[in-house]
Amino acid sequence: MNNYIDVKVTVWNRLHFADESNMAGIIDIINENGLTEAIDNKLGFLETETIYDTEEQLTPEDNGNASTIEVYANREMIWEMQKK
Repeated sequence: MNNYIDVKVTVWNRLHFADESNMAGIIDIINENGLTEAIDNKLGFLETETIYDTEEQLTPEDNGNASTIEVYANREMIWEMQKK
C-alpha cells in the first residue's frame, strides 16, 4: 500500500497495579522521578492496557503546532495539516 493518511491521536493507557500496592507512595514517585520509575514490579505493577475508546484526534495546537494529519501518495508526503 503506497497511498495512505497518517493521523496523530491521543489515547489513555491504564497501568494495573496489585491490590496491595501503595498508590499514594506511587504518586510521590511519579512527582519526584516521572512515570517510568513507577512502572516497576517491586511496586506492584502488573500490566498496561490501552483504552482504545478514549482515542481523540489531536489538533496542531495540541501537538506543539506540529502536523497532525499527513497525506501520502506513493509513500511521499504530499500534504500536512498545519496550524491555521
